[in-house]
Amino acid sequence: MTLSFTLGATGLATLAALGTHAVTRQYLLDQREETAVRQAFVDASSVRDGLRTAGLPVGDVLAAVSPPGGSDLLVRRGGNWYSSSLDTGADDVPAGLRGQVAAGGVAVTWARVDGRPVLAVGVPLPAVGAEFYEVTVTEELERTLAAVRTALAAFALSTAAGGAVLGVWASGRAVAPLHAVARTAARIAGGELGTRLPVTDDPDLATIVGSFNSMVDALEEQIQREVRFSADVSHELRSPLTTLVTSVGLLQRRREELPERSQRALDLVGRELDRFARTLDDLLELGRLESGPAARERTLVDVATLARQVLDASGRPAVPVRAGGGSDGRGASTAVRVDARQVGRALVNLFDNADRHGEGLLAVEVRRTGDRVLVLVDDAGPGVPIADRQRVFERFARAGSRGSLPGAGLGLSLVAESVRAHGGTVRCTASPAGGARFVVELPAADAADGANGGGPGGGPGGGPGGTGHRERA
Repeated sequence: MTLSFTLGATGLATLAALGTHAVTRQYLLDQREETAVRQAFVDASSVRDGLRTAGLPVGDVLAAVSPPGGSDLLVRRGGNWYSSSLDTGADDVPAGLRGQVAAGGVAVTWARVDGRPVLAVGVPLPAVGAEFYEVTVTEELERTLAAVRTALAAFALSTAAGGAVLGVWASGRAVAPLHAVARTAARIAGGELGTRLPVTDDPDLATIVGSFNSMVDALEEQIQREVRFSADVSHELRSPLTTLVTSVGLLQRRREELPERSQRALDLVGRELDRFARTLDDLLELGRLESGPAARERTLVDVATLARQVLDASGRPAVPVRAGGGSDGRGASTAVRVDARQVGRALVNLFDNADRHGEGLLAVEVRRTGDRVLVLVDDAGPGVPIADRQRVFERFARAGSRGSLPGAGLGLSLVAESVRAHGGTVRCTASPAGGARFVVELPAADAADGANGGGPGGGPGGGPGGTGHRERA
């Protein structure tokens, strides 16, 4: 649109400038030519009257005539040329003009003599047997036309620039609704499902705004319905699950009274109930995360301390936690402001994932890089194929046989949702030890927050639980 406005304004300005220049030039030339012819007739009449005086030389006659400034007079009589100026001679009179005057007609010619523009007028004087020529230098006219061309060129350029500015303004007005739609769509994609486009009085945009808002309303209703459905199903399953767990617990206490075959069946039921309970907990947590940003209290927590507490609470006291410094090597703070219970649960899922599918948790490292705090979780397994490193964070996704490995495939998706809710990211890479490395990035607490919030603390808060599931071939 900007280019169209610019080219259109440039074309119109150029045509206007060319037309104006042509009209102005022709007008000035006609005026100058009319003035020159009128003056030439006046001077020719004076010369004719002077030549009628017997015995008066032609040179004296020319000297008695007072032509306007910049004009020279020439007379041809009896094959001889007479001039009022030493600088102008017969050679300065165009040959075509001399031929027309010799034929008995008045002639006017524009020419260049010694690089200078001149206007030559020829008038025959048959009464005295002579030809009269008046040659006028028109440099001032040429300067005037040059000034006109400069002004018109400046006008064309300024008009083109104005067209470009107008194009930018018009295109900005035209795409402003698209930017508004894009910003609103981005906010909705970020979880702000209540965001809508403002109502407009513009009839061209009212339909788009109404359709967009209606679409978002339908989308929000569908998402809320699915979230409510998941939450309702999970809650409804919790009651029978509790009953089953209680019943299995009672049977476990009287295990010795059961036959060996029944004991094996009881063990199988117990393991599956544990798996079912973990899956249900993950579904409930995912439902809470998807229902929108919860008003949970966030506290200042040192990630290294939190990781150590989670390892101790989950029965992994022997796993080392390396607390590295910042990228500047000066031991920058690894404090973050988070919901300690939620982040602790995410760490438990990563640790369980390493134990179940990575042949054991190898090490945990916490470091500060710029304004981010990184948690690196390494396992001792063969690693995750590059093609599956993004897919393992999808729900119910597995990178291997579903039947050969336990878990429902919700743990890593819960980690991703929890970290994203805190403004962070999680990714899977290769560990230097050869296994898989999961990297959690969280925004570090700023210096002012760290100074005012007291010492970092907090923990998993009641023993974070949950399972992680990353299956690989």
